[in-house]
Amino acid sequence: MKHKKKFVHIFWLISVIVLCLVVGSAAAYAAMMVREEKANLFQIGDLQTNVNEVFNAPTTILPGTSVEKKVAIENTGTVNQFVRVMIQPEIRLESSGSIRLLPSKIGAEVMLDLNSEYWKLGEDGYYYYLKALKPGSSNRTETVFNQVTLKKELGSEYQKANFSLLVKAEAINCAKYAYRDAWWQGAVPNHKELQAIDKQLASKAE
Repeated sequence: MKHKKKFVHIFWLISVIVLCLVVGSAAAYAAMMVREEKANLFQIGDLQTNVNEVFNAPTTILPGTSVEKKVAIENTGTVNQFVRVMIQPEIRLESSGSIRLLPSKIGAEVMLDLNSEYWKLGEDGYYYYLKALKPGSSNRTETVFNQVTLKKELGSEYQKANFSLLVKAEAINCAKYAYRDAWWQGAVPNHKELQAIDKQLASKAE
């Protein structure tokens, strides 16, 4: 019995910066297109950031195979910054004019190799950079992650689904406790991971 090879095609669209990588499976999937978007938020005066990435889109890749994707944040402003990012995966199935969102949780359907030496995930869903980022277009954080992997055992309902990975970056100046005001309504966090993040940032505040 012959098995038809099933391929995934990629496309490259630019709105802010949209890069698409494609996932296909020879055994279980008719097509899975993977689209990555990156957005740069929270720019006020001389406080500016930019999402920088190293990514070479492959033509095909099997589920369960890692794709190199190195994401870092640049300080393009003129002041020292504290940085955090939100990473939002979405797997969307469009069929006969209807849209269905499939489970796409990081750590379940989507795996990232978080650079935990320099980044820490808080209970609020943000990944926090544990250092002050100096200004200058050549200055950037260590990578948040270096590769993306989709779960190998995705079910048949994921056939022809589109996977998007939105990376949003936020920055605040390093004035003492400005990050608490901007990110936590001025309060000292009472969750374990955020407390550890607060301790790290407080020691580097100006």
